[in-house]
Amino acid sequence: MKKIILATACGMMAGFVHAQSSVQISGVIDLGVDYAKGSQSQTRLRDGDMAASRLIFKGVEDLGGGQHAAFLLENGFHADTGAEFFGNNRLFGRQAWVELGGGWGTVRLGRQYTPTFDGLVKADAFFVNSNVSPINLVTSREGQGAAKAIYLGRFDNMIAYRSPTMGGFSATLAYAPGEAAGSSSGRNTGANLMYAKGPLYLYYAYQMQYAGTAAAPVADPTRTTFHFVGGTYTMGPVQLGLTVETDSSNAPGVNDARHYLAAVTWKINTANTLRGEVVKRAVDNSPLDPYAVTIGWDHALSKRTFLYGRAVYVNNPAGGASTINLIPINAGSGDDGRSIGFGVRHNF
Repeated sequence: MKKIILATACGMMAGFVHAQSSVQISGVIDLGVDYAKGSQSQTRLRDGDMAASRLIFKGVEDLGGGQHAAFLLENGFHADTGAEFFGNNRLFGRQAWVELGGGWGTVRLGRQYTPTFDGLVKADAFFVNSNVSPINLVTSREGQGAAKAIYLGRFDNMIAYRSPTMGGFSATLAYAPGEAAGSSSGRNTGANLMYAKGPLYLYYAYQMQYAGTAAAPVADPTRTTFHFVGGTYTMGPVQLGLTVETDSSNAPGVNDARHYLAAVTWKINTANTLRGEVVKRAVDNSPLDPYAVTIGWDHALSKRTFLYGRAVYVNNPAGGASTINLIPINAGSGDDGRSIGFGVRHNF
């Protein structure tokens, strides 16, 4: 009898240990030094010019029959100060979701990347890096007006279905109810269709955002709609990427805008990669049409540690003040901006 009890207890303990082993802790620490000059100049210790620093908790449980449950908690932080980043003082502001999935696809609930981000990130040579990627011009309101919603790469309270890949095709549908009583404030929807096979990747993605939030609802929220279409083609060590984005709002007086992205990634060898990208912003009925260029170099010291360099240039027309990488440019100055920096990224 004692042997049976002992065997049962050991089996239960083994199962518990196995379940705990499915939880992984990982993350990124990325710091560099850069010099930026716009209307003023700055020398800075910068976080995240290659990849934003983060701490990740991820777990997967096999439910049998090809089904699984999973979760992810992702905290963003500034490695130079230790302060929270990306979440507006939320502990897991980058992502926080739970998922059920199987051969039929996955359903994911919580704060997560939008379908437009999932499509765009594969075509951007800098992976939509919040500091240096030129596509950050899409968050600008210059020449459009404050009623235009700022593009979101993540939604709170999001319900998303991601299909399995069939013949190279996959799709995502997403809805975030906004949770404002009696109002569509903060309501967001999105979808994408992606194709990846051999050297070719193509995507189309759609996103609609309503003004306001559950905490600060508005009586008649305006909506802003974003469309992305593009892809990449890989030829040996070189990958070329193109994307066209359009955004428009139903708010009176808001001009439509377009963004044109061209990117190249060249894997010189196993240790060195060169990256380049240019994005042009064009606004209807406005002369405020800047462009931004970023050049990058990545050098792998190991599978986990990288050295990198990034050079950014923003060209503003007269009266413009668009910027990326927090280059200081005064409103209405028409000043151009530039920055150059070098850093180290370590994955753990």
